[in-house]
Amino acid sequence: MRNGVPHDHLKAIEQILGRADSITIAVAFLKSKGLQKITGTLTRRLNAGAKVEIFIGTDFCQTEPKALKDLLELSESHEKLTVWTAKPDPRSTFHPKTYLGVEGNTARVLIDSANITGGALGGNAELSLAWETGPDHPAVTELRAVFDGYRIDGRCEELDDIVLELYRGRFNKAEEARKRIEKEIADSDVGVFDLAKLFSLHAEFSADAEEVAALDKRRRDRRAALTVQRRIAGMAAKKKLSKDDRATFSKLFRDLVTSGDGHRHLWHSGDIHRRGQEALSDPKGTIALFSLGRDAVQLPPVEGYAKLRAPAGKIDGVGINMVTEILCTFAPKRYAVFNGNTADALRAIGADPPKSVTLFSAEAYARVCGVIEAVRRRIGGEDLSDADAFLNWIYQKKVKPSGK
Repeated sequence: MRNGVPHDHLKAIEQILGRADSITIAVAFLKSKGLQKITGTLTRRLNAGAKVEIFIGTDFCQTEPKALKDLLELSESHEKLTVWTAKPDPRSTFHPKTYLGVEGNTARVLIDSANITGGALGGNAELSLAWETGPDHPAVTELRAVFDGYRIDGRCEELDDIVLELYRGRFNKAEEARKRIEKEIADSDVGVFDLAKLFSLHAEFSADAEEVAALDKRRRDRRAALTVQRRIAGMAAKKKLSKDDRATFSKLFRDLVTSGDGHRHLWHSGDIHRRGQEALSDPKGTIALFSLGRDAVQLPPVEGYAKLRAPAGKIDGVGINMVTEILCTFAPKRYAVFNGNTADALRAIGADPPKSVTLFSAEAYARVCGVIEAVRRRIGGEDLSDADAFLNWIYQKKVKPSGK
């Protein structure tokens, strides 16, 4: 059963209820627009003497008090209608969507995804299963046992004006909170984005001849940087660094972070040369960090990054940018570069990266890697370094000029 076809959920429910002598319904949410669609059928069956029982959830305050009030008034004029509400429970959400109608020797059942709401009985993409069987079929017997449990387990209470008023208070507070949160989201700087826009940006990026050339150079530089990093990591085996060793380390490290004095700036993070060169004051610790990174990239990002986070924090000039450059260079298919440009570009495409560019948690970094990997898959990049190039282009061409 689905919506958008002639025999949709509303038609199925009308068929189940329309000739039944006994009706039981259990839904998570009840709203006025949905109730209005079946009130006529329910009233006709009640007038014909049918017994009707309805169980309604109140979790998340999605059920509307007005709809409950309408059902309560209907029950007050028809003694064979009983309405139950399920109290919220932090351990369990009341979430059934089940309709049972029994007519003589025929039981009709709908087990589905549709609550009694306007959307569920209209245009929502719901999916359900309806079938007809005998009232003594084991499935029907078990379903009745479930309903029996609802009545006696203490969670469900019969709807009256006191129960309704207590729920109305909760609902009104929840509505105020929802409106406040919706306003905060609307006023926030989280962008509204879709994948079509992402593909459009990438088409623009790919048509930029300068960026295509820059991407090719970035790939060559990344391979050269890998050679440099391996040499630095290999120096960790030295128990003591000689003067020549320190000079070699300095040259290799400057080749990564700067283009000054003829160095190659093989890492493409723009501002890393400013503070990053402070790490030269601790060659032993920085070399150990490269060695640790070389081994850590064999692990998943959450574990590999975690191994570098604490020792990196003890070295002046080493932050999230340098740590992630080291990891990405050693394993660009698993580890992503992260810096301020990355964060701003991700926000521009609707993601929510960490607000800080300090050495944040391993879990936050792993989440960043997952998002950037998803970008890479969408744009067909070779690795996460390619995705970083695209994100940096978004920052330079779209975010920075706008001043946002």
